[in-house]
Amino acid sequence: MITKAQVKLIQALRLPKNRATEGLFVVEGVKMVNELLASDHEVVRIFATSEWPDQALTAKRLRQTGLHELSEQVPYVEPEVESVKEWELEKISSLSTPNQVLALVKIPGEKPMGDLGRQLLLLLDKVSDPGNMGTIIRTAEWFGMNRVIASSDSVDFYNPKVVQASMGSVFRMPIHTVDIMDFLAKSTGQVYGTLFDGEPLGRDVLTRYGIIIAGNESNGISPQVQQYVTRKLTIPAATTAASESLNVSMATAIVCYEFRRQFPV
Repeated sequence: MITKAQVKLIQALRLPKNRATEGLFVVEGVKMVNELLASDHEVVRIFATSEWPDQALTAKRLRQTGLHELSEQVPYVEPEVESVKEWELEKISSLSTPNQVLALVKIPGEKPMGDLGRQLLLLLDKVSDPGNMGTIIRTAEWFGMNRVIASSDSVDFYNPKVVQASMGSVFRMPIHTVDIMDFLAKSTGQVYGTLFDGEPLGRDVLTRYGIIIAGNESNGISPQVQQYVTRKLTIPAATTAASESLNVSMATAIVCYEFRRQFPV
């Protein structure tokens, strides 16, 4: 039976400050937990009903122990699986319809970015909506971006809604959080930004490597960040559109598509 302390911890992890303090985040649902178990993230504990098919956990166990036998990796740590009733899962779930399983996962440390001069990056300037953030991470993986980098005032990558919207991409995509002004000040190469006074996307040749900036949902790319944009792009409307602009995740997908159209992976 799940304890009051466990319920309190899981509910607390809905807030970013508690995720940062505890170094943990939550993953929910059969599909998402399966994606999680296929990754190299460290799963601390799993809460599951009797209906949960644990084939993904079995596969992870075999895969990790097999790898350990062939290398000097850190030994595989078996996540503890705690059986819970449906009503208990409802108490800890943030989903409208709880789905068989919930996992507590360690937030991984950020890995070195490497030579950014030969990478195509997405840089997010104060993207605040978790649904947009998750969709952008999913889009970045689809189009083969090298990594997603978010400003420190963006929604955090391990927000439950970001995790769900990414559909598993957050477990595979290299992700980083930075001071955006400091990052841009040290960057070299082309920096692209979608702005109303930019050149129409698709009219000119882009570059294979560079930084693509996606701006805030309401305000777009901030004036401070715009000073680092070396090439302005715009997505022309087919007609006189009534809306002011595209949703940031949709605009990002269109820009990523054009980069990959010109420079396939």
